Amino acid sequence: MPGINVISPTWFHLRDEEGNLTNLADSSYVNWAHGKGYQVWALVSNNFDRDLTAAVLRSSEKRERVIDQLLAFSALYNLDGINVDFENMYPEDRDNLTQFMRELAPLAREQGLVLSIDVTFISGNLYWSLIYDRAALADAADYIIVMAYDEHWGTSPVAGSVASLPWVERGLQRVLREVPADKLILGLPLYTRLWEIEYLEGGAEKVASRAYGMDRIQNILAEEGVQPVFNEESGQNYASFDRGDRHYKVWVEDLISLESRIDLAEKYGLAGVAAWRRGFESEEVWELFSRRLKR
Repeated sequence: MPGINVISPTWFHLRDEEGNLTNLADSSYVNWAHGKGYQVWALVSNNFDRDLTAAVLRSSEKRERVIDQLLAFSALYNLDGINVDFENMYPEDRDNLTQFMRELAPLAREQGLVLSIDVTFISGNLYWSLIYDRAALADAADYIIVMAYDEHWGTSPVAGSVASLPWVERGLQRVLREVPADKLILGLPLYTRLWEIEYLEGGAEKVASRAYGMDRIQNILAEEGVQPVFNEESGQNYASFDRGDRHYKVWVEDLISLESRIDLAEKYGLAGVAAWRRGFESEEVWELFSRRLKR
């Protein structure tokens, strides 16, 4: 994977309300990564479980238990960093998440670990956006990784891009009011949603979607004999086709859309970019990252 210098495997999860962690770490993976010149920032998740997260974060003793395990695992597996991915929380736990990061940060630095945390763009969503005090988190962490997706999520009632370029830039501008550019990493999606639209009686539409990796969506379009066309409004290639009585739309994630976002990272002087996730990409993505980011 030329152009990449950090891998963040999803290895640790909150397991129970006592603050114990599930550990999926692998020493041989770390050795392989280090042999390739990659750092390993292991990801710890809250399983996107609000009640579980609340039970742990609201207790100083349980926060300490999580931190002790993260530090022990980091030493045991020779990790280079920790990436915190806590999502779908109660807004009441916003300050508790900040406190957790403040408690973890000095201990992580003492151990030589890079500390990062994933956040969403700013919106009015209670459980997915208002849970982050981005300015305070930026004070505690070394890096903030903003997940610049999903503009249109999997169950969206309206078909649309996973992350259109104007939407990404607007969201980025808002986050930069709270997070210094040299601490902000722009998260890129390596997947595309294929939208299926069924037209019902009375003019109503039933919309469904499925996510595909970059190569697979290109194969689907080739099978349908469809050539994507650049769409100015989204800043992406777009295609549509019919199959039986169903209509399909796709805003394609490809080298054009990814390079446009790298342009944004350079325009705003960001620390770098991240991508979700390995396995969704086409092979050319790594060459793009190498050409645009390695310097």
